[in-house]
Amino acid sequence: MRCEDEKGFLLHARPYGETSLIVDLYTKFFGRVTCVAKGYRRPRKRAVNRLLIPYVEYSFSWSGRSDLKTLTGAEILGCPEFLREESLYFGLYANELIYRLILEQDSSESFYEYYKEFVNSLFRRPLCEPLLRKFEIVLLSELGYGLVLDSEAESGNQLELDEYYLYVPQFGLKKVSKKNTKSCLKGRHVLAIANDDWSNPEVKKAARLILRSAIDFYLDAKPLHSRKLYRDFKIARLH
Repeated sequence: MRCEDEKGFLLHARPYGETSLIVDLYTKFFGRVTCVAKGYRRPRKRAVNRLLIPYVEYSFSWSGRSDLKTLTGAEILGCPEFLREESLYFGLYANELIYRLILEQDSSESFYEYYKEFVNSLFRRPLCEPLLRKFEIVLLSELGYGLVLDSEAESGNQLELDEYYLYVPQFGLKKVSKKNTKSCLKGRHVLAIANDDWSNPEVKKAARLILRSAIDFYLDAKPLHSRKLYRDFKIARLH
């Protein structure tokens, strides 16, 4: 199989041998693709032509019949840019979710365009938490795990503004008689997520709780490296 000029982004790269890399790409029409990038760690006078960085769109070419392709070309589209500070950790998290949750060669042109716009937004200021929460919601929907945030799972009844609910992965929202745990969510806050209304800080807390629970479930509770890096970053900023 040979592919020429496929648009995509670098998700992750790791050393392979003395001079090469294993690179995980997210592409427009082929989804996730893994390639060996031969010689990309070898110093060259024209090293800029072999620069692979995340969060920048490329035109990739590769060949090979096995799951591990051989990267034969990587032309950057536009100027190289680098994320900094909090933007970097948003990007790391999004890339790790795609790498961990999207199967290889499971493609979606619409989600690729959504991811591209998400990445572009990371270079703009100011950043906001709802940007990341909405990315998580769209990704889960793309995977077939879309969240139902306007009705109670068992009865199908509309959420009541002043009642409390628990979110149960793969089941949905379950009404409880009273708030008896920190995991309880007020109906009005969950409905605000569904309506894309983030004006109340409690809405952000509710979204964080629901989405973390859902994502951890589909990750089989395996930790995300990007979360730890972000926690360390926030702690370092306090000192």
